[in-house]
Amino acid sequence: MLGTMDEGDAGGRYPLSFTQERFIAMDKGDDGGPFSPRYLIVSALRVTGRVDLAVLQGALDDVVERHELLRTLVVRDADPPYQQVFPPCQVPLEVQDRPAATGREMTIQELLAEAHARPISAREVPLLRALLCRFGDQDSALFLTVHHSVSDGWSAQMILRDLGTFYAARVSRTVPKLEQTRQYREFAEWQRASASRTDGKALKYWAEKLDGAREFVLPNDHGHPDIYSRPYSLHVYTIEADIMAAATALAKAARGTRFIVMLSAIYVLANQITGATDLAVNAVTAGRNEVEFHNTMGMFLNVLPFRTEIADCTSFRDVVLKTRETFIDAVANELPDSVMEQAFPDFIRSREDRRMSQFLILQPPSQYGEMLLPIAGGAKEIDEVLLDQAESSDITSGTEWHLNAQPDGSVSGSVHFNRDEFEESTVRDWTAGLKRILASAVRDPDQDWRQLQSQLTPPGPRT
Repeated sequence: MLGTMDEGDAGGRYPLSFTQERFIAMDKGDDGGPFSPRYLIVSALRVTGRVDLAVLQGALDDVVERHELLRTLVVRDADPPYQQVFPPCQVPLEVQDRPAATGREMTIQELLAEAHARPISAREVPLLRALLCRFGDQDSALFLTVHHSVSDGWSAQMILRDLGTFYAARVSRTVPKLEQTRQYREFAEWQRASASRTDGKALKYWAEKLDGAREFVLPNDHGHPDIYSRPYSLHVYTIEADIMAAATALAKAARGTRFIVMLSAIYVLANQITGATDLAVNAVTAGRNEVEFHNTMGMFLNVLPFRTEIADCTSFRDVVLKTRETFIDAVANELPDSVMEQAFPDFIRSREDRRMSQFLILQPPSQYGEMLLPIAGGAKEIDEVLLDQAESSDITSGTEWHLNAQPDGSVSGSVHFNRDEFEESTVRDWTAGLKRILASAVRDPDQDWRQLQSQLTPPGPRT
């Protein structure tokens, strides 16, 4: 039975985390923003062997019982808002039989797309749904959809891991072997207590680092509408494995990571879009710096600005080395983004310009690697094949640039954007430009970074 905000027998009420407060600030009601019914994460598993439906239902319910946040609602209309925990409840499980299905891989991808399009209300618990599609008695696909306001990529993998453990325990009638977990409300409490004793050294670092800085934003084609006429769209591109192999080699030579090389290429792209050389680019971090909360379900993602002045760099290698310094120092002094925005309001003034949109880099974590889950005869996660889409799951604001590493060494890139703000051709030119910059830069990192050609239109005024 679903729980709603109107029920009077709900459990405890607790203060919000900083991330939940940030979502409240970006709230666009039930039709958009972080509480939109289309703000979702979808995972898929290919299952071999016969799936016991009663066991699967029980295992799904076990996951919701273990992780309170899957049955927690953010009450946004209260003053002040709070999170409300509901009792354990049953997960809606739909079963479809498609024994005559041809092109099963295509069917799976179609079902993934359908799962993204099927809404989940942020006003009802649980915030998790499941669909089992049976192609035969020994061949199935399981789709899990969770509302993004309660889950990040790390948490989505945690749900899969725990589901497999609970399934196996129910089959064997044994106690599931899972590490103890703390609840998200406990993290929110810890976070607030920690913020009250914020490290003065970190604040001093950011005060110096962000002095005179403005976060990097992208110039819109069409400005910002008061009301969006459509959902966000998705543009997809690929950075080939040979380019990423060269990027990895450059990263190792610089004693850095592939992300540092990618960020360096994005700096060059940002320069060619706007003409600026003092660039403070926002990227998402896992936000799980405390080991005691590594098994906690929730939205931990943090946004960290990486500010680098590249005007005095001669070669692309110089940009990488300088970016490496920026990255190391920023991560060492990481603070919650809500604390940063309150402490340094001038930094985010760029958002007030209705001709510009936020820019955010996301590189999903993979803390478990490839998992073989003990569901039926075995279950493996299915990679979603992303395609350009006129409509995609909602995002909170601006543009999101996702960089997803693939098993073959390539990167599957995607950009969420809204056509009310950008022409698709603009986004396509930007991603193609990034690929050209990166390919040329890693092939010869000692060349002048200013000579890296993206074939973009030179910076100029936009309508």
